[in-house]
Amino acid sequence: ERFYEFEPPLTKTAKALATGREVVIATLGGSSTLGLAAGATALAWPARLGSVLTDRFPSARIKVVNRAIARQTAKQVLERLDRDILPLKPNLVIWETGTMEAVRGSDVDAFRETVRTGIDELRAAGVEVVLMNMQFSRETDAMIHFEPYLIAMRQVADANEIPLFRRRGIMRYWAESGFVDLRVKEDKKRRELAVKLYDCIGRAMAHFVTRGIPDSNSEPNPGSGR
Repeated sequence: ERFYEFEPPLTKTAKALATGREVVIATLGGSSTLGLAAGATALAWPARLGSVLTDRFPSARIKVVNRAIARQTAKQVLERLDRDILPLKPNLVIWETGTMEAVRGSDVDAFRETVRTGIDELRAAGVEVVLMNMQFSRETDAMIHFEPYLIAMRQVADANEIPLFRRRGIMRYWAESGFVDLRVKEDKKRRELAVKLYDCIGRAMAHFVTRGIPDSNSEPNPGSGR
């Protein structure tokens, strides 16, 4: 919980869940949102998020629509909002971004402006937004300079008063506490690791989205390792 205790709450989405209304959550992102490393979209974190929320709020009609496309930039996502996202009439959009920009060394100011434009467009349609930052891995960290894009996402989230789900910090914490071993090499073990990670991220995201809702069977926080 220490990763998001100061993030703005998602008041409208939380209220819709608590009062048993229809709730549509759309997810945007790349291969990690599609669940490619686990081998199936049904094992990806958005699917796990949907399962956890459905268990906790059985009277709400919850639909999580995964609209991720591998290797897309924020600019490509922005171009799809009108066509792929707004017609769904989502209560909430979770936008995982920044990875492709860091890989390509794209202009940070242009990235920041693109994300801000996307947030403006979604909010103008009455949609709540969560930004999600990159995955953590020591291997990629050695090769890719993520820091400027991480800072840009923090700045955009703060300036627009929207919550940032710090996936990177959470994964780093899990790795350093020994909860997960991100260094596994063998294919089968890497798939098992991805399944576990996506499940944990989905659970953490469910907790993140529903902060402020009194709940009898509350979710463990991401630091608890459950």
